[in-house]
Amino acid sequence: MANRNIQGFSFILQHSVTPEDKEWSYKVPTLPKSNTLNSNSVIKAVTVVSNSTKQQIELRLQNSALNRAISSDPLDQFLVVSFPDFRLRVPRPSQIEGDGNASTLPATARESADYIVNLLQTGIILNGVQYNFYGHSNSQLKSKACFMFAGTKSQISRKIEALGDFSKMKTVAKKAKRIGLLFSVAQIATSVDPARCEDIPDIETNDYVFTDGCGLISPRFARELARRVKIGFRNVRYTPSVFQIRYRGYKGVVEVDPTMEGKTVLKLRKSMKKFSGGSDVSFS
Repeated sequence: MANRNIQGFSFILQHSVTPEDKEWSYKVPTLPKSNTLNSNSVIKAVTVVSNSTKQQIELRLQNSALNRAISSDPLDQFLVVSFPDFRLRVPRPSQIEGDGNASTLPATARESADYIVNLLQTGIILNGVQYNFYGHSNSQLKSKACFMFAGTKSQISRKIEALGDFSKMKTVAKKAKRIGLLFSVAQIATSVDPARCEDIPDIETNDYVFTDGCGLISPRFARELARRVKIGFRNVRYTPSVFQIRYRGYKGVVEVDPTMEGKTVLKLRKSMKKFSGGSDVSFS
């Protein structure tokens, strides 16, 4: 099936959205096979809509921008669920009494939030496969979207733990924000052995960090990155002097240091480190 036809795929999973919904299990006979989804780099996307004119749950297929949290598994193992225009609706009191008026009223904000929480905690079943909450980027959080993964909740917990050590983070908000870095869209260029990296201190005074979020990269590695990601301007290849990066628990920018030689290709500062550990050594 051509990519253009796949992106036009649409299937209404549910024609109504009500507070009484307790499970979200669907059969989709026309869903393309897993190998088709993977070969076309598309991901399943479920949209839950509830407003004054429409209440439905729809399945579509969309192009997927990779991130570090999903890059190691086939795309058919994932699902994106979103609530872009969601305010739960409830019948008017007169409708409850049976006057035949099918109009509805907005539910309370708490009732709408509870519906979303129940769906995410229960998960979604598509063609017999259970998808449970996996995570979200910080931008997805703002747009009410997240990733689900075809695995048990314990399997998903182990996957997150393998990506970094978040155990020392005491607040839910901070932990979610740090895990969200793994779900941020990033172009994975290569992998880097941690032995080729060096932690260096920040340059700072008592009240100011001059190197906040700024590390160093060797000229040789900078040229390799530029070649791998095909950086160019007006059809002319060149090597930038600064790169924005994501690597393990580090986030920030690195600038080319002409004095860097030997096996060390990255020098990363304390201010760049958002969390520790993790077996993923992909460099974005």
